[in-house]
Amino acid sequence: MFRRYLTVAVLIGAVCLLCGCSGFQNSLFECSMSMEHRLSKLQEKSVQAGGLTFSYLERSGPGETIVLLHGFGADKDNWVRFVRHLPKEYRVIAIDLPGHGSTTQDPQATYTIDYLTQGFADAVQALNLDRFHLAGNSMGGFVSALYSTGNPDHVLSLCLIDPAGAASPQPSDIQLAIDRGENPLVPKSREDFDTLMAYGFHDRPFIPWPINNVLADRYIERSAFNEKMWNDIHFHWKDVVPYLGSLQMPVFLIWGDKDRVLHVSSVSVYQRHIPQVETVILKDCGHVPMLELPKITAGHYTGFLEKCSQEPRASSQGTCPDSDR
Repeated sequence: MFRRYLTVAVLIGAVCLLCGCSGFQNSLFECSMSMEHRLSKLQEKSVQAGGLTFSYLERSGPGETIVLLHGFGADKDNWVRFVRHLPKEYRVIAIDLPGHGSTTQDPQATYTIDYLTQGFADAVQALNLDRFHLAGNSMGGFVSALYSTGNPDHVLSLCLIDPAGAASPQPSDIQLAIDRGENPLVPKSREDFDTLMAYGFHDRPFIPWPINNVLADRYIERSAFNEKMWNDIHFHWKDVVPYLGSLQMPVFLIWGDKDRVLHVSSVSVYQRHIPQVETVILKDCGHVPMLELPKITAGHYTGFLEKCSQEPRASSQGTCPDSDR
C-alpha cells in the first residue's frame, strides 16, 4: 500500500514538473526558503507600526542587535545567507521596508525616501529597539544614512553596502539605461528579470529551478506597484550628501568594484564627506555583496564590528556609544 501511494506521489510530482505547475513551483520555493531560514536560525515575524504591518526576520542572540535593510524592489531574504556568517552572539533583525516584501503596500501613499525612512523609524519604535548596529544595501543604505543622521543616539554603527543617494562621478550602466528611457530595476517579463540579475551581479550565484522562475514571476506581479514606488522616489528625489557630514557614529562602506547599478566611483563622494569612514572595495563583485559574496562580506563587517567594540565606549565621533543590546 505504501509503495502504491509513493508511486502515485512520484507520478504527480513528475507531471507537475513537466507541466511547470506554478502551484508546485511556489511550494518548492517556500520549502526552500523555509530551509534557508532555519539554516540561518531566522524566524519570520511581524509588527504593527505607523498603520502598517511590517514583516521581518529575527535571529535571537544575547549580545548587541544588528538591523539590516534591503534595496529597492528587494526584501529581507536578501540577508539570509549573510546572517549565517555573523557571530552567533549578535541578535539580528532584517526588515521589509514599506511597500516591499510582505510589509504593507499602500497605493495611496507617496513612497519618497523620507516616507520609507519614517516607516523604518516607526518599526524601530514598535520593536522597542534602543541602540543597535545598522546596515543597509542600495536604497536601504540611503534609508540607513538618513535615519542615522536623525537618530544618532539609536545607532551604534552604520554600514553602507553599495548605498544609493549620491550622484556618482562616473555613471553606472543602469544610469545610462535610465537616461535612454529604460528601467531595468522594474522587470515586467522573465527576460527583463534576467536582465536585472545581469545588472545586479558580477558573478551571478547559482539559483536552482524553480526559485529563479518564482522570483521572476513575483517581480513581474509587483511590477506596477514597484514602478509607482520608483516614480515616487525619483519625483521627490533628495541628495544624501548634505546629510553625510552629520554622521557621528563609526561608518563602514563596502562596495563591489564591478557594480553596474551604482558605480564604484561613488566611494570617493562618501570618503570626502565622511572623514572617519572605513572602506572596503570587493574585487570582482557586483551591487549586492551580501548575496554574491555573503561569507566574505560578513567577514569584513564582523571585523569592523569587533574593532568598534574595542574602541572607548563614548558618544563622540568615530566611537560606539554604550548599548544594552
